[in-house]
Amino acid sequence: MAGVLSNHLNRLTQLFDSEPNLSLMRLRRQARRDAADVSALAALCRALHAQGQHAEAEQRLRDFLEQSGDSHLEPLGQLALDLGADVVAEQCFSRWAAQHPGTAAPIGWLGIVYAQRGDAAAAERELIRATEIEPELAEPWYRLGSFLLRKRELALAERHLRRALEIDPLMARAHTNLGYLLDLRGERTAALREFQKAVQLSPHDPEGHFNLGALHAEARRYDLAIEQFVEGVALAPDRVEGHYNLGAAYFELRRYEEAIRAFRRALRLQPAHEEARYYLGLCYVRKGAYDRALMHFEPAHRQAPTVSVRLLFAMAQCYNGLEMPRQAVRLLQQLVDLVPDHARAYHLLGICYDKLGERERAGDAYRRSDLHLTLARGRRAAGRVEGRP
Repeated sequence: MAGVLSNHLNRLTQLFDSEPNLSLMRLRRQARRDAADVSALAALCRALHAQGQHAEAEQRLRDFLEQSGDSHLEPLGQLALDLGADVVAEQCFSRWAAQHPGTAAPIGWLGIVYAQRGDAAAAERELIRATEIEPELAEPWYRLGSFLLRKRELALAERHLRRALEIDPLMARAHTNLGYLLDLRGERTAALREFQKAVQLSPHDPEGHFNLGALHAEARRYDLAIEQFVEGVALAPDRVEGHYNLGAAYFELRRYEEAIRAFRRALRLQPAHEEARYYLGLCYVRKGAYDRALMHFEPAHRQAPTVSVRLLFAMAQCYNGLEMPRQAVRLLQQLVDLVPDHARAYHLLGICYDKLGERERAGDAYRRSDLHLTLARGRRAAGRVEGRP
């Protein structure tokens, strides 16, 4: 009986080893049953791609294209493009373009395929051709403007994005990219106006909220930034940077408990997010929970490819707060060897030496701190340019 049970368990183990994701089995059955349904194929291919099985996903796209002929060229091409199967995508859009020579859409998609492949010249050629085929449509102008924006050809990009908005003033994506462009040029007020318009037109698009939040944060309008980041993460809870930026805005307002929750969510999604872990530790420092802060700083310090000055200083603050001045001194001496003019490090060294009763060393550290602060003020003053009459 034991042998039968053992054989049964071995067969079960082999089954789960060969197909660890049972939902993938269900998706494969669905795709076989609905062989002509592109949505069933899409669900399976996206699942395969998410699990790193890129070759099988691409082969299924090729098989579907061969079996279905020309009946699903547009959605199949877009799916292939999303999954990085640019050769399949090119075949789909080329066939679609051959069938509808007076249509801009497949030409525009071909331009995106070439852009994704890194062939900028071919991408620009096709995107321009799309605007020439149907110049009365907003989409080709938007795509060309967005492509030029990525190339940082800002003047041309602005012209094409504004042309798209002349044709379709309600195109939220064009307002968003125009906002990016204006922000790159430092025109923050105009960029803010474009991002606000994009959010008004497409309130359920998280990207608009994240963009608007980032612009508010840059201007130190943290309350307004938080409103937008909260909206964004509610719409896209799997966006790591959304949670991180929300935490950073809470941190700036000293709302540390809320910042901790946001940074923890970011770390659940991406455990290796160095900035989220660092600022999570800083939240605990600001709350005086030095032992909890060290739980985040010390692993980050051990795993860092190079010595991080900010981690050394943060850890020294924690050891000082825990009344462990010798450990703090060890870190601070390493820090000032790396950055000899770090005024705050010398000041903290002075405090630690005082706690250890080493008055002469403490006095020397305080003098060094004052000296480097004075020199830093002098450099800032020298950097100012006086106005001329």
